[in-house]
Amino acid sequence: MTDLNNPDFIKKLNKYLLSGGVIAFPTDTVWGFGSLPSRAGADAIFEIKQRPIEKHLIIMSDNIEHIKKYMINYPKKAFDLAEKYWPGALTIAIPVPEINSMSFGGARVPNYPPFLEICSIINGHCLATTSANISGQPPMTSAQQIQETFPNIIVIDNATVPMDGAPSTVAVLADDKINIIRQGAVII
Repeated sequence: MTDLNNPDFIKKLNKYLLSGGVIAFPTDTVWGFGSLPSRAGADAIFEIKQRPIEKHLIIMSDNIEHIKKYMINYPKKAFDLAEKYWPGALTIAIPVPEINSMSFGGARVPNYPPFLEICSIINGHCLATTSANISGQPPMTSAQQIQETFPNIIVIDNATVPMDGAPSTVAVLADDKINIIRQGAVII
């Protein structure tokens, strides 16, 4: 179990993330990879996962106030959905015309205290995220499996409640229309 109250660990974690480091962590749905939403961090996730650049990362945070600055060009309807379903298993996205590793395809605030605790101690309170796996493979299911496969990243194992394993619902908003591209735990 990772001690997120240890000031030395918090300092080490933030320095590691600032240098473009990738962490693994539990969420309400599956294990995730995350980095600071920076060029170095995003590029590191794409490299580790062997992920095609056209598959965007999403931004996750501990509350909507921290994540708003990444929700540029999101329509009012997106914030209405966030108000209703966050924290929760809903990823709100908009079409991203530019393909590069700094285009974030969505935003989410999970309803999972262990993840919220991680965000509360990192600089900026936001992570660029994706599932913890090699692209195209099933998500990894344990801290041990992730550490064995990716020995050079920090794995934060502070899960105090079980993950439900169901993916988040992904809603893409275009011209104020809601298109569900992945049905998950949240029904809109």
